[in-house]
Amino acid sequence: MNLPPPRLTIARASRLLRSSITSQQLCAHSLNLAIFGEDSLRLNAYTKLLSAKDVAEQASVSDQRIKSGQAKSLLDGIPVTIKANIAVGRWWELPTACSAILQGNTEVNTTDDVYESDVSRILLKECGAVLIGITNMDEFGMGSLGTYNGSVPTYNPLPWMQRIGTLIGPNTNDLDRHFLDQIIDSTSCNPHRLKIDELQQLLDEVKYWTSSDMEVKDKSKSPLYSPGGSSSGAAVATAHGSSLLSIGTDTGGSLRLPAAWTSTVGFKPTYGSISRYGVVSYASSLDTVGFVTGSSECAEIAWACLRGTKESKQDWNSYISRDSTARLYHSYDTSPETDAEPTGTNENPLDGIRIGIPAAFSLHESPRLISSAWSRGASFLQSKGATLVSIPESKVSSQWVKLSCAAYYVLACAEASSNLSRYDGVRYGKNHDVKQDTISSNGDTESVFADMTTLEQHISATRATGFGDEVQRRVLAGTSVLSSDRFHTHYEAAATVRAKLSQSLEKTFRCSVAEEDSDGVDVILVPTALSFPVVIDSLKGSGLDSTTAFANDVMTIPMSLGGFPSVSVPIHGSIPNTEQHSGANDQVGLQLFGPRGSEELVLKAARTLEFA
Repeated sequence: MNLPPPRLTIARASRLLRSSITSQQLCAHSLNLAIFGEDSLRLNAYTKLLSAKDVAEQASVSDQRIKSGQAKSLLDGIPVTIKANIAVGRWWELPTACSAILQGNTEVNTTDDVYESDVSRILLKECGAVLIGITNMDEFGMGSLGTYNGSVPTYNPLPWMQRIGTLIGPNTNDLDRHFLDQIIDSTSCNPHRLKIDELQQLLDEVKYWTSSDMEVKDKSKSPLYSPGGSSSGAAVATAHGSSLLSIGTDTGGSLRLPAAWTSTVGFKPTYGSISRYGVVSYASSLDTVGFVTGSSECAEIAWACLRGTKESKQDWNSYISRDSTARLYHSYDTSPETDAEPTGTNENPLDGIRIGIPAAFSLHESPRLISSAWSRGASFLQSKGATLVSIPESKVSSQWVKLSCAAYYVLACAEASSNLSRYDGVRYGKNHDVKQDTISSNGDTESVFADMTTLEQHISATRATGFGDEVQRRVLAGTSVLSSDRFHTHYEAAATVRAKLSQSLEKTFRCSVAEEDSDGVDVILVPTALSFPVVIDSLKGSGLDSTTAFANDVMTIPMSLGGFPSVSVPIHGSIPNTEQHSGANDQVGLQLFGPRGSEELVLKAARTLEFA
């Protein structure tokens, strides 16, 4: 199997910043990679790239701190991206990436005194990271394929990265030299430093597959795969290497599914552990701010920086008072951050940790390749000192797992219907001229709003033209389940499934069971997805109906319903090809999750699993 070129990690970049390069050089290279990905590979990962001047200004300030030995964190000077539904202050001039309904509601800002989310303030101002761009997403976070973001879908970069990896060749002897050469000699036309003829051949192939004339091509050989959604741009930017840390949101798997399909690490912390202030709402009881990184080590560093220290949390008003759902689950230490040794150097890093394998997640729909990877991952964790514990049906019922997907979409759509009701063209939403909307009936042209009041006409026109098909579908579904004749049969039933599943999962963890109960576990291991990336047409999308696409999140939804911290890790190396399947590669995402507030333990296990 062809492998993509090695990715620059946060730890390595931070070390190079303190010895060999400047943040301005590193961020300029990341910006060049982003431009190459958008213009040459046509990935459509970004809705906005900052100018070279804006990036250089941020990076120069970081360089001054690093040079004087006053770096704010290991993220100081590191290039990062933020999802389009998260406010980033003066650069958030295009929130229309969330939805066309927001068009015309904001003006270009030139000062810092503008709307800014808590997570972007912490990342950019308190940690010192450098923002290079705002990443693409499915409209309002509703979608699992990265196709509901406008006229052009977002593409999975792995096929192109595998080709680039083949052209570059192995560079495992001196990775520092490899990255230094790329960074110092970086250009937006050829940031991977390919030979001219090889670069041209690659660009010709990209142009061939992304052109509009798809009818003459053999789609079974298409390299255009879905990256997953809704945080499609975040995963693509990280997989391509233009961003070392991509902040996003996860509602039912929006970070973990793209991570599994792009062979990156997607992390969703405990619900409420990162403030949602400044995040465009989809489903308030499920939306969680998380991130995508290139490795589990990067995820550990990012989490340590974003969670801050005990002192930074003592001032309630400065951090979480603006988010009523934020909670303090964690104990904070103030020990200095250092480059930890890779977990793989420790022979048994998981001694004393109990890993649960739930029978309820062994669904018959699971492809043999994914089941094989699950078994292989569990065996590897056991070889590193962990104790495997089977979780029987009597503790976690497969009935609740199978019902969780339906329950999630009932609850998420209901909350979306409520949250998106504010976009009515009066308070929020672009103003639409209803006189333009006419239909022809029996040869006579008449207004579609003829039987409505003026206000109803205005609201209907705004929502019909401002919301995309998928958003309209979910808003209508949510409105339906909240109606008086369906509230008890649908919404309350879904809430019951959520409670039953969350309680049964919580009771399996050792911190929640009685001390005499020897069956309690610390972390649970399951697959991230039961499907592989699907081929998407440059014009027609994936070809999957929306109901089929819902099933992509079936393995990530239970953790979202319970608010548990969860991380998706790619299994590297050779995996037995036990069956034919479609997908961008043979790497499979496995998911680790634990009780609320156990992020450190989950990431520790993930860092070990990554060596499998």
